Amino acid sequence: MSECSLLPIQHCIICDRISENGATHETCIKNYSNKVPSRLLAVYSYEGKVRDCIKFSKYGARQFLSLRRLCAEAVSICQEMWGKLEGDVCMPVPSSPRKLAFRGFNQANMIAEEVSKKFRINLQKNILSRTRNTEEQYARSRVLRRENVGGSFGVVNVSAVRGKKVLVVDDICTTGATFLESARVLYGAGAADVQCFALSKREKFCYNNRAWPLF
Repeated sequence: MSECSLLPIQHCIICDRISENGATHETCIKNYSNKVPSRLLAVYSYEGKVRDCIKFSKYGARQFLSLRRLCAEAVSICQEMWGKLEGDVCMPVPSSPRKLAFRGFNQANMIAEEVSKKFRINLQKNILSRTRNTEEQYARSRVLRRENVGGSFGVVNVSAVRGKKVLVVDDICTTGATFLESARVLYGAGAADVQCFALSKREKFCYNNRAWPLF
């Protein structure tokens, strides 16, 4: 996977400015309307081979082997660059019922499996659920993405997250809308801390000398 672009510089999930080890800035935590993830780590830039691997895996089972290899390398790189990920529970962001019915699988499950195995975190695939279908995100603005996923998640087993440190895993982070909504419902269910891990991130949404109007 030598053609994959790494993201050595991490960004705050709220303001998208550079952040040490992906930690959410204290000012962003204070100013945001809901409780937010304490950290976001993304390994690859969503471009080139990484983009193709993730994209094609959603529509063809033959690409699973490539995605599995990419995931395994990503978690090894993560440990080398940022140290061990810690948590009580690891869970994938669930697919919408419509997408799951169409594809028959959720690629975030594979990423969560590799993260769980590498860092020995208890894997729970069915605690976080999608409560409704959402529209495609790719053509939406930052604000509209957050509105689109609002109220789309639920926690099936509250006792499984109450007082726990939760690590939420997904394939792509663009604006962080999905992670933010996942964290909101997990905190609402009593989670002590929520951190996020993304296999890749769209760099065009990274901070580029201007702040986003977030609050």
